[in-house]
Amino acid sequence: MKTDARVRYTRMIIRHTFLELLKEKPLAKITVKEICETAEINRTTFYKHYRDPYDLLEQLELEAIHSLLSIIEDAADKNLAQILLPILCTIKKNRDWFCSLTSAGDDKSFLYRLSICCFRKIYEQSPKDPDAGNPSLSMLHFSYIAGGIGGIIEYWLQSGMEESPEVIAEHLQRFTLSVTKQS
Repeated sequence: MKTDARVRYTRMIIRHTFLELLKEKPLAKITVKEICETAEINRTTFYKHYRDPYDLLEQLELEAIHSLLSIIEDAADKNLAQILLPILCTIKKNRDWFCSLTSAGDDKSFLYRLSICCFRKIYEQSPKDPDAGNPSLSMLHFSYIAGGIGGIIEYWLQSGMEESPEVIAEHLQRFTLSVTKQS
């Protein structure tokens, strides 16, 4: 079902307003009233789309995760750097959005959840070696790597993204290979 242009525009205005407010203050301080006044919409319009600012944040996070998962789907049969590069380019292109999402939650867990979802998808798509031994060990590696990648991406975002996505992708691939290398 195609979404009406007015509905898409309204959601865009609400989301834009919300992300701008997140740059100024923490999520807990943002109210529906403030979003509506700034976006110049009424509360009923807001509630047609979202329950509250937390629901809005959750939907934005899910949208970000799904957009990156679709990149992974399209990058099957590529090495890790080739998969990570379009993800990092997307993050850089949408820097304001990702910076707002990473700073919005009190628990700072968005990037960790993002990394886990992405790496789980990469893990599912990667070829399995039946002689590799304990499969849970491989998932432990990927969980460890996902946490590290989330930290690196968070640092990259907070430090102004001075390094190119290509450089970050190469570093992430090298770190990942050093963790998963069989001794």
